[in-house]
Amino acid sequence: MIESSRVFRPAPRVSRLLHGGMHIDFISTSEGLLRIGSMPDISKLTAHHGLDDALVAVPPWEVTQAGDNYTGEEFVFWRAQTFGHPGRRYIGRHSHVDCLRRKLDAVFPYFFDDHRLRIVRKDWLDKWFLPEPVEETYAHRDLKIRFTADNIEVWDKGDLLYNRRALAPDTHPDRSVATTLAGLDRESASTDNFTLTCIGSGNGFSGRSASLLARIGKQAMWIDPCAFPARSLADAGVHWDDITHILVTHNHEDHMSGITACLRRCAARKRQLTLITGKNIFRILTEQYQPLFPDIHRMIRFLELTPGIPLDVDGMRITPRLNHHILPYGTLGLKVSAGGKTVGISGDTKFCTAINRVLGRPELEPDWFRECDLVLHEIDFFNAHGVHSYWQEVATLRDQIPGRLYGYHSPEVVDPPIPLVRQGQTFRL
Repeated sequence: MIESSRVFRPAPRVSRLLHGGMHIDFISTSEGLLRIGSMPDISKLTAHHGLDDALVAVPPWEVTQAGDNYTGEEFVFWRAQTFGHPGRRYIGRHSHVDCLRRKLDAVFPYFFDDHRLRIVRKDWLDKWFLPEPVEETYAHRDLKIRFTADNIEVWDKGDLLYNRRALAPDTHPDRSVATTLAGLDRESASTDNFTLTCIGSGNGFSGRSASLLARIGKQAMWIDPCAFPARSLADAGVHWDDITHILVTHNHEDHMSGITACLRRCAARKRQLTLITGKNIFRILTEQYQPLFPDIHRMIRFLELTPGIPLDVDGMRITPRLNHHILPYGTLGLKVSAGGKTVGISGDTKFCTAINRVLGRPELEPDWFRECDLVLHEIDFFNAHGVHSYWQEVATLRDQIPGRLYGYHSPEVVDPPIPLVRQGQTFRL
């Protein structure tokens, strides 16, 4: 959880943010606070600690079993777009700045039109991402940032403030992961009943991002792997290596922020990652992460989900639908059946009676969930005109289906009008 993170000073003008075995350094300069790289959930962490960076030094893209140092940046922009912030300068070698921008450009600029009926492409990335590519040295007024093959140095008014290599921590993030996993009992990996566990119930701005684990027998399907997989699963008593399948509902970062760590873990164990998702979602995912994993197609065993067509996977049946959401590559809603029970998972969608009337798509109507014993539906308690499902609309859906309904993908709310699933809560169906 964000609350377990901490900040300390490894050097006089350097603040180090530690979380989940990873770290980010912030340097106080005459041009403002300079951040070195990123990490999953960085926008939540900086907001929690009051770290308001104005510049970002872009290092080479690096990955460990805790996560990578480019993931997290998408929600820096969503936070800026939602709450306001001056554009940030992104400084680094041409190839690194370009790589980060391409990753962001695949997903961030898309939104609804004013009527929330069509997906449109915005110019938001140009507004918030201000690239400053250099060959080796960035110099502006008193600030100099020097990039070499394995180091970043920051100079201000002639003083060396930061040397990334010299300040590297003694402990590698993979050791933190190993420590987390060593403390877990794996004897409970098998379950006779179909269960659904909430690994995270929050969203890109608050809490641990929405993430669910469906299990029956020895099969464990992790839906939308959240940040810091080893720790996130361990908090629910689950060993990371017991995950047999990963399902990604769409390409927004808060629904796949753990994917690079999962790929790195599988590579270390010399096994493929079994990934269940839609064809276009898979295409964008592999395009985004191929610079980090050049052989990504060989690393993944891909099982394709096609909206409206059930897919049987090792004792579970997955029936997907195409949601009404803001990405052109598709966003999936799910029904997962096992052991004679069915769970409905809305995925990110704009459930709205008036919009559905215009769209005329039966799979977006409440009847799609009629066979479900349990429904988890994303919910927005604050903004009726946003891209997510407003709670009053979800309440009408609840009244039309026989199964239990819980909200998720939401900040914690005191006495919510629709009950929220709790992080760590397990439903035994």
